[in-house]
Amino acid sequence: MPGLRTLVVAQTGGPTAVINSTLAGIIEESRNYPEIKEVIGCICGFHGLFDGKFIKLSSFDDLELKQLRNTPGAFLGSSRMHLTPSDFKEIPIKLEKLQAGYYLQIGGNGTMFAAGKISEEAMKLGKNLQVIGVPKTVDNDIFGLDHTPGYASAARYVAQATLDVGLDLYAMRTFEQVRVLEVMGRNVGWLAAATGLAKEYSDKAPHLIYLPEIPFDEKEFLEEVDKVIKLLGYATVVVGEGLKDHDHNPIGSSPFADVKKGSQVFGGASSYLADLIARKLKVRARAQDLGMVQRCFAPARSEVDEQEAYLNGRVAVRAAVAGLGGCMINITGDCSEKELNFATYPLLEVGGKEKTMPKEFYDIQRKQVTQEFIEWLKNLVGQWEPNYITLNQFLKKS
Repeated sequence: MPGLRTLVVAQTGGPTAVINSTLAGIIEESRNYPEIKEVIGCICGFHGLFDGKFIKLSSFDDLELKQLRNTPGAFLGSSRMHLTPSDFKEIPIKLEKLQAGYYLQIGGNGTMFAAGKISEEAMKLGKNLQVIGVPKTVDNDIFGLDHTPGYASAARYVAQATLDVGLDLYAMRTFEQVRVLEVMGRNVGWLAAATGLAKEYSDKAPHLIYLPEIPFDEKEFLEEVDKVIKLLGYATVVVGEGLKDHDHNPIGSSPFADVKKGSQVFGGASSYLADLIARKLKVRARAQDLGMVQRCFAPARSEVDEQEAYLNGRVAVRAAVAGLGGCMINITGDCSEKELNFATYPLLEVGGKEKTMPKEFYDIQRKQVTQEFIEWLKNLVGQWEPNYITLNQFLKKS
């Protein structure tokens, strides 16, 4: 049949607990379009694209697609690769050799920027290539979107971890008095803020939440931690990994980048602050970096998040076939498996930008999220009602 073209898909940036649901949606929806000859995946993102490492995906059966939707991490393998202007020019040519008419790139704001440049170069070269950006990130920082697939599942995990670590510290408060939990999110505090979901009443963790958007002040920090310790006897503190002081210096270890000066990777704030607390307040303090598990822990996956990720994969194919290249897609509130409704956002207008926490979601005086944020988040994480009882609750009964 003349006009048949290949659909190529790549996963780039940090994986999530639901990124493979998007891939499953792409594979499944592609079957509905006879003009798509086959679906090909790039092994390890841009590395596979440049090294010629691909895998055919059209042969997935229904059971394998179901398993794929349940699998965390990036099935195809991912990459963080700094692309040069010459790389952007070369990619459309490499895709043409695969007879690609559609290129779908799943990723975060850096990925959206790259997809926009690829689309721009394809147009300059006169290539008939529909480039679609498919959003995902646990950071929830993609510009223009209310929320991003991957965020709600990570939010469930960090909220649960904070609740449980807080109870653990409460049990051990005669031995150690402070835990400093470090949460992902790079320059924004959406994920750190999500730990506020664990705070059912005033003396429960987290007692203090510090976001990267707010310049960090050590003196104020120590005073606030000391106040909580004197009130409760212990303190569970949450910090975003990208904390910076008023001069924009990172708190703790300096962030590092790849050898080609790609994306910065933050870390070390919790260790630095736990040591600071121990030295200045003369109490026992321990750092706890929640680590990579916060972005890939499948048991904490939000059903809402998984379904949205899957539907985004399906609408990405629909947008590509409709000739809407050069755009990022995202489902709309009335989207369903029967009605695939979506919005489009020009890639070059959203790529490389960051969406920060709005002021109405954070109480800077109390170092807590607002009820408005909690209500917004509850709609995304799905049912989350830990059935716990504490000593204080039991004592209040009598």
